[in-house]
Amino acid sequence: MPAQKRDDDLALWKNHINCETLADMAAKLGQAYPRFDRAAFLEETVTPSFPKLELKEKIRAVAFALRNYLPQNYSRATKVLIKTAPHLNGFHNWILTAYVEEFGREQFESSIAALEKLTPHGTSEFAIRPFMIEHRKQMMPILHRWATDPNEHVRRLAAEGSRPRGVWVAHIAAFRENPAEVIELLDKMCRDESLYVRKAVANNLNDISRDNPEAALKTARRWLRLKDKNADWVVKRGMRSLIKLGHPGVFPLLGFTAKPKVAIPKIKAVPQRIRMERTLQIEFYVKSLSKKNQKLAIDYRIDYVTKMGKQSPKVFKMSERSIDPGATVPIKLKHTFADNSTRKHYPGRHVVSIQLNGVVHQSLKFDLE
Repeated sequence: MPAQKRDDDLALWKNHINCETLADMAAKLGQAYPRFDRAAFLEETVTPSFPKLELKEKIRAVAFALRNYLPQNYSRATKVLIKTAPHLNGFHNWILTAYVEEFGREQFESSIAALEKLTPHGTSEFAIRPFMIEHRKQMMPILHRWATDPNEHVRRLAAEGSRPRGVWVAHIAAFRENPAEVIELLDKMCRDESLYVRKAVANNLNDISRDNPEAALKTARRWLRLKDKNADWVVKRGMRSLIKLGHPGVFPLLGFTAKPKVAIPKIKAVPQRIRMERTLQIEFYVKSLSKKNQKLAIDYRIDYVTKMGKQSPKVFKMSERSIDPGATVPIKLKHTFADNSTRKHYPGRHVVSIQLNGVVHQSLKFDLE
């Protein structure tokens, strides 16, 4: 997920946990558990400081408040959550799974059963993480069962929950070191008919490629030999980091020209001195020098100035093009230098480079003020 979209989603989701949505949650919990004290719950959660909390802080605060008003018996409490979940907005079920994550660590069987029931109504991918880290050996047979579950949400949880890296979650060190167990699991889902599941499988394969590129490539080659359109889709999406990194093994695998014969006469950047929060416009031409059709993965890289004055490269996906013999293809792009949760910009001399099939063909320096 692009950094800017993550920031926008976080802001949107954070604002959707407010006094109105918590009142609705309290009402639904009260229907599932008549002894639920709605007024006391809202008094504890809807405080003057609550709107100022960030998304995860809000979720954790509400989950901790729930503990005071749900049954003290943990197994009974999870039954209330499961009964309530179908009646809540999918996003608000994150609060219910957070309750399991916070208070169910010592109740493994009840917690995993609850997360399996809750995930169709939102997602348990965040709550499952500590169980994967602390009880990996116990979890793997469960994930293999989930991988063939009739419900696509449960299958997706198997793929997303076993990611070595993931998003907004702790990494699983054992899987980053050796992804063999994960690959065996993903083999069951690489041809899944559900796009929702396939995206999770591809994200997992992409995670694997970042720490173990050769294992990811070997897996991708094996899946491509299945001659299955769904597996082909997963491979293409799962190789995106290797494409950005210019790994030489990925381009022939995906049908790109191994050593394209092209020229990029020059790059034009407007303006060449740009202020923070402004947009840089980049224009260039790709000219084929081959007598054959060539398939190109066209990306651009920006060498950012760091806080310490050094440079840190970041590759951005642009497009895929088939270029005819001798043809010239004009390319235009825009890039905005706005701070977000994953990157803070610093003034100084930056470099933008055009990358074709993993090889830099042309670069241009510009100043960020």
